[in-house]
Amino acid sequence: RLLQRPAGGGPCMHLPAVILLFHGSRDHQHNEQAKALAEAVGAGYAFMETEPRFAGEGLAIPMFIADGEDYRKALAAATVKSPPLLKWPGFVDYLRSLGARLYIFHGPDATGEVKATGIPVAFLYGEPNVDAAPCVDVAAPVVLTRGYIYKKIQERYGRCKTKLLPPLAEQPEFIKYLRETIPTILKHHYPYR
Repeated sequence: RLLQRPAGGGPCMHLPAVILLFHGSRDHQHNEQAKALAEAVGAGYAFMETEPRFAGEGLAIPMFIADGEDYRKALAAATVKSPPLLKWPGFVDYLRSLGARLYIFHGPDATGEVKATGIPVAFLYGEPNVDAAPCVDVAAPVVLTRGYIYKKIQERYGRCKTKLLPPLAEQPEFIKYLRETIPTILKHHYPYR
């Protein structure tokens, strides 16, 4: 639980529980890793498409990489109206720090926000497509968990003898990044400050 100290000192006030709001999947591994990621940063978790579903209580932050239909559904339900991770402070720099030569996203990139990052990208769905992407020594699937989408990237980019980095939830530095950044997201996007 996050604590907030009122201006001028004094006792801490308890804020409602922080909940990371994920898409959810029929893929059990996705759901388990989403739960573990939330617990690793000291938050609760809920899903849009499976149980436990978000019940409307707490500080629910949508956990989506980029803008899209699923993100917008989660944003409508969320109590914290934060942007997708691509627009979080330091997220693109975090991706760059991974040192990958190619970053593979779910896609499509309808808004152009992924291509606007300037990092070399390919999409599972969209252009440039992963099926035609160059083979590189290290590629980073930009997904939260080792669920259905990660497995599709492995399958479709498997033609290359590339080292695929693990999903973000398996990266200790990403967990550290989330722990450090969630308070900033709450400060700027929680409507009842």
